[in-house]
This record gives sequence, structure tokens and C-alpha cells, in this order.
Amino acid sequence: MKIVLLSDFHLGFGKGTERFEESFQNAKSALELAIAQKPDCILLLGDVFDSEIPSQETWHQAFKVFAPIKKTFSCCKLTRTKGEKKELIECESIPIIAIHGTHEYRGKDFRNTVEVLESAGFLIHLHAAVALIENNSEIAAVHGLGGVPEKFAREALSQWKPQPIEGAANILILHQSIKEFLPFDDEMIASISLSDLPKGFDLIADGHLHWNGIEKLQNGKFLLTGSTIITQMKKLESKNKKSISIFDSKTKEIAFLPLSFQRKMFYEKIEFKNANQQEIIEIAQSKLFEFLAEPSAMKPLVRLKLCGTLAKGLLSSDINLSEIGKNFSEKAILSISKEFESDSFKTKISQLREMQKNKKSISEIGLELLEKNLEEAGFGKTINARQLFELLAQGENEKALALLQAGN
Repeated sequence: MKIVLLSDFHLGFGKGTERFEESFQNAKSALELAIAQKPDCILLLGDVFDSEIPSQETWHQAFKVFAPIKKTFSCCKLTRTKGEKKELIECESIPIIAIHGTHEYRGKDFRNTVEVLESAGFLIHLHAAVALIENNSEIAAVHGLGGVPEKFAREALSQWKPQPIEGAANILILHQSIKEFLPFDDEMIASISLSDLPKGFDLIADGHLHWNGIEKLQNGKFLLTGSTIITQMKKLESKNKKSISIFDSKTKEIAFLPLSFQRKMFYEKIEFKNANQQEIIEIAQSKLFEFLAEPSAMKPLVRLKLCGTLAKGLLSSDINLSEIGKNFSEKAILSISKEFESDSFKTKISQLREMQKNKKSISEIGLELLEKNLEEAGFGKTINARQLFELLAQGENEKALALLQAGN
């Protein structure tokens, strides 16, 4: 079988900016490229949307992105099994099998965006479930676990205990951080290691991390599918183009097919020694001219990290980079960070703000505070903090109170 893997469309990213249309264009391009390969199925590994509750404009565009799949044809037989429940699903078009991501994760009493797309007939949602696909004499078993809060990920995988199905090509799809691919060890950021992954699968594929890559496992392969759009300007994303992944169930080979039209990204870390403002501006602008020498259909993304030491008496706050923004704002989408050693306190504040902006939404911060308060109040794990948070966010105060009373 030929199976295409996609992930992290982040539909709706950049709302209110010049990049708002980009997530839809890239997702549409990726799906059209996937369909052109005439695959037996398409796997979508979460974070289809950038927000857990998308705007009406985002939904409108999203339906346009998925519309072409309904014009395809399939003769596959598909069975979804979750626990003891088994159901046969008719596949008139190429089936898209999807898990929800961490951006879409919601409490058990609330529907997530991937479930809504299933109700609209665009895809099949898996969470702690298996989809068995049969086409002629071949069988593929897709085991899917949707994204959960990172600190619970290892426990969720352990409790589910997915088992390969004999006689089938077995694929496990996840949407979590993996410790080996992060620069620090923090259970709140990642609780799963490669060694925690179950054995016996031909392919284990993971979304969430936005760059692509392949690692060998004991019995199979581990695939990072990567995103179809750059959201955080990570260094690894500047090295490889955004692509779709194609898995051959017979040869077990994986190929990357790049999107034909995508925004370029450049990343550079520049170290200075006892530098003054003029030197910093001149070197930074020189690097930008180098990056922008080749014409581009869309403004490229440029991330500059300026670090090292400043001339005596200078602080990071003294370095004004507005001149660079003024000179290049029409030519590129810039992200410039200052991490000079002479300004430790202000640097830490800046880093905290950057972490908050890039890693945690306001809702995530609020949920963490709620979890901490519940623990301090002695509720421990008797209360589902996510469920309580959702009820409070929706104004369901009576239901929230009943939940608290039930856990007391």
C-alpha cells in the first residue's frame, strides 16, 4: 500500500497578519500533492487547526481545503475499533485518518475540531483506536493516539498499550514531544522517550515537532512528519523544505516530496565580542542583504539571534534595532532576538516573554494555574482539571461546582 502522512496544518495561524492565508494555501497544496500520488489512505497527525476553537473565517477556509478529497475514489474497506466497539466505515473517497493534536485537545465533555471534520464527512478520527484498511490482498493497521497534555503522555500510551496486528503493516501515529528531539529534559514539555515507544511496529510517526526526519528503531522506523507551515522559526525548519511523507507498506521505505510553493526561511546566530550598536546593525544588515539577494515570490522569514558581549557600559536595552526593521520590513518577515551577556536580568525577562508567546497560550497558562490550585486545595487527581477549566470557560458554573463537590 501507498500511505501519505501529513501533519500540523495549523489552519488559522497568523490571524490578523499578512500570513493568515498561508496556512490554508500550504495545507491545500499538501493535500492536492497527496491526492496526486493516488494513495490508499492519507494519515493526518494532528494540529489541523491552530486554535482549539477556530473562528468562523477559519472554518470557512478549512472546508475549502478539505473539499478536493470528496472528488477522489477509493475501493478500500475500513474498520475502526475502539475498545470493544467495532464499526465498518464506507470509503467512497480516499480515506483521511486523523488524530487530534495538542492545539485541539479538549475535555471529555467537549468535541474537538477533528471530530467536527469527521461529522462533516472529511475524515475518520482516531483516539486510542485502530483503523484496519484492506485493499485487495493487503492490510494496513493504523493505531492512533491523539495529543494529550505532555505530562500525561507516557501514562496514556502505557494505559492504551497498542499491539501490532499479525499479517498487517502496522503504523502507530502520535502527536507528542519526544525527549530525544528537545534540548532539555522537562516532564512538562516531554514525558515520552524513543525507548518508551511500543515494539513491533513497521512505522511510528509523530506530529507536533515541525521539522521532518527519520530515525531507525529496533524493528522499524520512527518518522517526524513535520508541519506544512513555519510558526516558530526554529533552526531545524530552515534546513529542510516543508514536505509530505510517503510510506510504502511493502518495502517499508519512506520518501519526502516537497511542497512546490512555500515561503523561504533563513536562520542565523551571530556572535559579537565587545560590540557597539553601529557594528551590530552593520553586520546584521549585511547578513540580511545576503539572505535576500535571490528574488522570492513571498516575503521570506528571517530569524536572527544576536548574542555575545557588548562594549563596556552598554546594555541590551541600549541596542536599538528599529533601523533594521525600517529598512527590511517590506522585504522580509523579521524576528530578531538579543541575548547579550551584559544584560542578564532583562534577557531573562525577554526569554520568559518569548517562551510564553511561543510555547504557551493564555488558556494553557490558566489551566496550569488551576491544576496547581486544585492540588494545593487537596483535590489531587480526583478532579479532571481540563474538564473543570472547559466548564468554567463556557460559563457552566453550576456544572463546575457539581464537579468540585463530586471530587471532594
